[in-house]
Amino acid sequence: MDEAPSYPRLQRAGDSAWLVNFGERTDDPVNNAAVAFDAWVRAEAMAGVVETAPTIRSVLVRFDPLAIGEAALARRLKAGLAERNWLDAPPPARRTRWHVPVCYGGAHGPHLDTIAAEHDVDAATLIADHGRSAQRVRMVGFAPGFVYTGTLSELWDVPRREELSASVPPGTIAVAVRQTVLTSTTIPTGWHLIGRSPWRAFQLEREPPFVLAAGDELVFEAIDAATYDALDADARAGRNVAREEPLD
Repeated sequence: MDEAPSYPRLQRAGDSAWLVNFGERTDDPVNNAAVAFDAWVRAEAMAGVVETAPTIRSVLVRFDPLAIGEAALARRLKAGLAERNWLDAPPPARRTRWHVPVCYGGAHGPHLDTIAAEHDVDAATLIADHGRSAQRVRMVGFAPGFVYTGTLSELWDVPRREELSASVPPGTIAVAVRQTVLTSTTIPTGWHLIGRSPWRAFQLEREPPFVLAAGDELVFEAIDAATYDALDADARAGRNVAREEPLD
């Protein structure tokens, strides 16, 4: 019988990148490890490293092979991994909880009723459950400002849809496999569309343009369609329509 892989694990990713994988789970310790190790690599400012990209459970480290050799970088990364137990890393020090208004169902969330029917509950039960507690931002990626959070209750244990929604607008709230995603650009997606927020989590005029970071928390608060329209007008005028709460 093959042995289970040990973590953290260093894996090649093409000819100019290493992937540092912290586990198969998507829980807080694994995510904390990925975020903390990404911060360590950035702080080390290693010559030849051109980019790092933290995910829910790993960190991609891209390098210039003309500036640093693959083996030399691997030694540096392994030395960093040996410095501490990264799975004991605390959450990021600077975090924010955002109270995000969401108009659920209807034209903004056409798949909400389908999920409700599959679980034999009403839409109001799903809406209450989705906003019941803060959801941690686990990563920002895939598309500019695209946010993944988790983990939801078993009511949201639904697979991705077999058909894509071809053009999903910014601010859409979508779910699958007990996770929420928040879109920040117009994209196609196979996730279930359950609502939309007027809040802009990706703002080109802002520095940095990404409002959210891994470790932040989102609390989704239900609003009606009229309130959505009013807040959307405020957001278009450049006003922040989500309430910001610093976390210790």
